[in-house]
Amino acid sequence: MNAEIRRMLSGRGFWAAVLLGCFGIAMGAAYPKMDKLLEPGSFLKMEREAFFSQIVVFLLPVAAVLPWSDSFLEEWKGGFLKSSLPRTGRRFYVESKIFTVAMGGFLAWMTAGILLLFLFFVIFFPAEKRGEIPPAELFRLLLPMLRGGLITAVLGTFGGICGALTGSVYMAYGLPFVGYYFCMILHERYFQEVLWLYPMEWLEGSGAWGNGDQGLWLFLLLSLGAAVLIHRAVLYGRLEEI
Repeated sequence: MNAEIRRMLSGRGFWAAVLLGCFGIAMGAAYPKMDKLLEPGSFLKMEREAFFSQIVVFLLPVAAVLPWSDSFLEEWKGGFLKSSLPRTGRRFYVESKIFTVAMGGFLAWMTAGILLLFLFFVIFFPAEKRGEIPPAELFRLLLPMLRGGLITAVLGTFGGICGALTGSVYMAYGLPFVGYYFCMILHERYFQEVLWLYPMEWLEGSGAWGNGDQGLWLFLLLSLGAAVLIHRAVLYGRLEEI
């Protein structure tokens, strides 16, 4: 599994997803006027609000599938599996694959968020008033960042499922994007009261999800668990054909 993770982290897809996430956050941020000192923690608030921008919502499903969703197809069509499976075994291969595909999207999104947070800190923190940064502001930033990581993990896994089922890299990349926006269209046009159908709500958590948004966290975790189990079953089915 360590080798699989290293291959994923060193791949062009992972860093393309990181750059795409950085671009989305940077473009979605509302930059303050620098004619006066900013309030303490303004750079945290700036990034948190950027997470809810239209461009971040638009790019999220793209960044989710780039890191590793198509890796099974590359190994399958390239003949890598025929040489590696006898050494690793099917169970080890499948478990490592479903883990790294899910972690690819999650880590790419978190890396992008941390890099932009550091950049905003370097640029805007010196322009803030002296004072203690409110811990609540940091906590409010971490929550949507973690939710975005879970969303990308689900979408990345869904891309892996689509790729393995169809045998097409285009489907691995395209179907999660189509499904993501299909949910948005359904919510905005027909089911406006259905919170769990709206990707923007998954990030914001502004609806009635219960105390501490427990319902939202449970929904995202159950979605990820279901996607991982389906991905596992699909990969086992594909490996039977080899």
